[in-house]
Amino acid sequence: MKRLQDRVCIVTGAGRGIGKGIAERFLAEGARVWICDARAESVPEAVAELRELGPADGSVTDVARRDQVEAMVAAVVAKWGRLDVLVNNAGGGTGARFLDITDDLWDEDLDNNLRGTFLCTQIAARQMVAQGTGGSIINIGSTNGLRGQANLAPYGAAKAGVINLSMSAALELGEYGIRVNALCPGTIQSGPVTNNPGDEKRRQELRDSTALNRLGTPADIAAAAAYLASDDASFVTGHALVVDGGLTARQLNLRARSG
Repeated sequence: MKRLQDRVCIVTGAGRGIGKGIAERFLAEGARVWICDARAESVPEAVAELRELGPADGSVTDVARRDQVEAMVAAVVAKWGRLDVLVNNAGGGTGARFLDITDDLWDEDLDNNLRGTFLCTQIAARQMVAQGTGGSIINIGSTNGLRGQANLAPYGAAKAGVINLSMSAALELGEYGIRVNALCPGTIQSGPVTNNPGDEKRRQELRDSTALNRLGTPADIAAAAAYLASDDASFVTGHALVVDGGLTARQLNLRARSG
């Protein structure tokens, strides 16, 4: 039997990139998948494509709005009767020098990455507790949440918060059989820098920064998410799983050598 057979899953920010890759893997594992995305144009196209792989539906949802998240969870339960897995993938960041960060930029990154993760986690967990059947919540963090990076302070602060939130929620939700983990990708071949055909030099620099000498793919993150969602990870909670091709290890090694 497939690892996620008949489980009901929500994947946020699944209109493209990592989120869509996770949705595809979950469907391949036998799940029923509800995708949400704040971009209205992304949802119908993604749902139509994913339905070729299995039972999929979706909604346009701003995860930073409690009313919209509540409506999404209610729609999922109305359609499929329950909720078993949540992947909080929605997010993103805008680069800016620290001295140039505006209040609006700070608020936007915290809303998109941390507030949205909190709201979805809390609302989904309430549904899982009411069901009494446990569940798995996977919050997409980042290696930026484990270390600082110039020009990405709001994003890094938000992702550090996602990791801490995951650990805190795991401590409180464990008694209900709900596991909460963070998944921390490194550089993934899905963003504007890695997909820019005219920036091969930058892509090579990014490849060289890893131990495996390659960029990650959405499929790499999806495989880790499928593991955390499944019973194979039944004793894993409160953990931050780094999937970065050795990026963090190489950085630590370079610092040690330079010191």
